Amino acid sequence: MCGATYTSVIPTDNIQFIRAIKALIRYYYSEWEYHSKLGGESFEALLSTENRIIRVNPKLDGIEYEEFLLSFLENLDSDEQVSVITAYGRDIYNYAPFTPISRGEAAAIQLIQRSLTERNYFVVESEHAKDFHDLPKYITRTFPAGGGWYRARVGATRRAAKYPFPPGETQYYFEPHVGAAISAPPIALASSGRLNRPGVSFLYLAADADTAIAEIRPHPGDFVSVAEFTITKEQRIADLTQHDLLRFFNSDRELELLEIVIAVENALATAAPPSNRQLYSLTQFLADIFRTMNFDGIAFRSTVGVGANLVLFEPTAAVWLEGSSRVVEINRVSYRHSPKALFDAASKYDRVFDEHKK
Repeated sequence: MCGATYTSVIPTDNIQFIRAIKALIRYYYSEWEYHSKLGGESFEALLSTENRIIRVNPKLDGIEYEEFLLSFLENLDSDEQVSVITAYGRDIYNYAPFTPISRGEAAAIQLIQRSLTERNYFVVESEHAKDFHDLPKYITRTFPAGGGWYRARVGATRRAAKYPFPPGETQYYFEPHVGAAISAPPIALASSGRLNRPGVSFLYLAADADTAIAEIRPHPGDFVSVAEFTITKEQRIADLTQHDLLRFFNSDRELELLEIVIAVENALATAAPPSNRQLYSLTQFLADIFRTMNFDGIAFRSTVGVGANLVLFEPTAAVWLEGSSRVVEINRVSYRHSPKALFDAASKYDRVFDEHKK
């Protein structure tokens, strides 16, 4: 199949192999793409062309590949632990088709987000805490004490200059923020943040200096203080960066949990603009959920840097490393963008918003 040699293999009628194939289909593809009653192709057609599931040796004979597909496609219905079809016959109109798990469109998270616009968060929490009860088994990770975590703040405390003689380029010197000035804000000064409510102080860190700088969104020409922090004792962290399908592919419930993990991380990683900070109601709600599950913090991937973010619920759980502060100047900021479909007043839509807010 793949051209590998001296490697372990299993038969294609093995239940673990069949579940893995079904889980991969659910992970990468929408049901619209493979459910023929919804206008999609067959499983055979989906996997016969170039796909994200099976790596095929180009030297493999077409007939051999077809026989390989038929050897397990006939058995997809033999296992009831993982579903790939929501409904058959007339029932297809009563169920929402599966969306790709990798997209993180978990219905539970969408329902929570809608509920938070209508009711107080503590009422919503009492109703939806059960959605997260099974997660610790999959996302708990122990972060050891030690350094290697970074935090940034725009500005520096002082700047000095030396004027050369004879006249030439002026040399500037900066004093960075240190200690408490670059640590978490005091509780009395803590404003609403991505994960913390007003009057609650969390410590926001990043796994590398570049990510820490990118997370505070500086502008070109800004001076930024950046420093290293050390975790003082072992921390029990809800690590949402681990999307290992191998840990979630044995049942529909596990796939549902994986979709929730991805949805939660997507929500946490998306920073709201200052004009729309009410979007933080969801991420603050999620932080409360993990805190009540006895986690010491949350780790999630950054959308503006290459590293991960770490938020510690107890701001004293990590301390500034003396002598680590430095000042950098932002030379350039780049953005990625993608085109969006334009609104057409003549078209019919399921819902129209007066103002779009992500």
